[in-house]
Amino acid sequence: MDVKEFLKSIPAFSHLEDAEFDRVVKLAKVSNVKPGEMIDVQGEPAKKLYIMVSGRLSVVLDLDFGVVKKSYMVTTVGPGQMFAWSGMVDNPAYTASGKTLTDCTLLEFEIRQMEKEFEEDPRLGFVLMRAVAKTIASRLRHMQLQLVQQYAVRESAE
Repeated sequence: MDVKEFLKSIPAFSHLEDAEFDRVVKLAKVSNVKPGEMIDVQGEPAKKLYIMVSGRLSVVLDLDFGVVKKSYMVTTVGPGQMFAWSGMVDNPAYTASGKTLTDCTLLEFEIRQMEKEFEEDPRLGFVLMRAVAKTIASRLRHMQLQLVQQYAVRESAE
C-alpha cells in the first residue's frame, strides 16, 4: 500500500507539502484487523490515533446509569476518516470505543511520536491538528443532529 498516495487523497491533508507527507508516512504503521475487534477502548489510555484506509468501524459509547450499563453506537467510521483522537487533545483516556464491523486496514500513529514531530515542525502540527479539529467538529454536528432527531421523534409521539 502506498501510504503517501492514500494520505494525499484525504482533503484534510491537502495542505501538506511533500516533505511533510514524508514525515507523516514515517510515523504511520499499517494494520489489518478482522471484524469484531476492539481498536480503542473507552477509558483506556489514549496513546494512538487512527485513520481508516478500508473497511468500517462503529464508535461505541458505554454509559453507566448506576443500576444498568448501556452501550450506544454513536457513529460509524469509513475510509479516509480519523478516529481515536482523544490523546491528540490531551484527554488521557479514550472517550469512546471503536469496534470493527468489517475487515479493516488502518493507519496507526503513536501520539507521542506525532507530538515530537509537531515540536520540530509547527506547520505540520498546525495542519494535522486542524484535521483533528475538523473531525471533532463533524462528529459534534452529527451528534447534535442525532439528538435533535430523538427529540423530534418524542415530540411527534406525544
